[in-house]
Amino acid sequence: MKFVQEDYDKYDGVAKDLLADHLIAKGYDILSTEEDFYHDVIAVKDGVKFYFEVEVKLGYPFTSARSFKFPTVSFTGRKLRLHKVEPFFYVIFCLSTRSYLYCHSSIIYNEKYAENVNIYTKKRKGMDKMYRIPKEFCTFVTL
Repeated sequence: MKFVQEDYDKYDGVAKDLLADHLIAKGYDILSTEEDFYHDVIAVKDGVKFYFEVEVKLGYPFTSARSFKFPTVSFTGRKLRLHKVEPFFYVIFCLSTRSYLYCHSSIIYNEKYAENVNIYTKKRKGMDKMYRIPKEFCTFVTL
């Protein structure tokens, strides 16, 4: 599936900064937010490292499971490679509501949730493996 560099350039840094600021407010120390094709944010709290992968969802505003309009949350299969290196929290931001949801990759990357999806939008076309997780398995946060 085609990577959309324009969207990445526009939203990635904003979402990573919002997450890092929120984690700092919760007592984490940020170890890295550098783009290195590894996890987006690495943080530590009480001597334990936590890994995060951050994305932005456009067009479907949400603040809670109730306002999230779908019964499942779609997580891309492309991040499975990161899970194999180090399990992580997969974070999806809604920038318009300053909210995010997250789920741990150990829950997401279960083949019972896998589905091949034909994506056909203005910017992206092609087959993509998605993991559709019941939204009840996700935690929703509003900043």
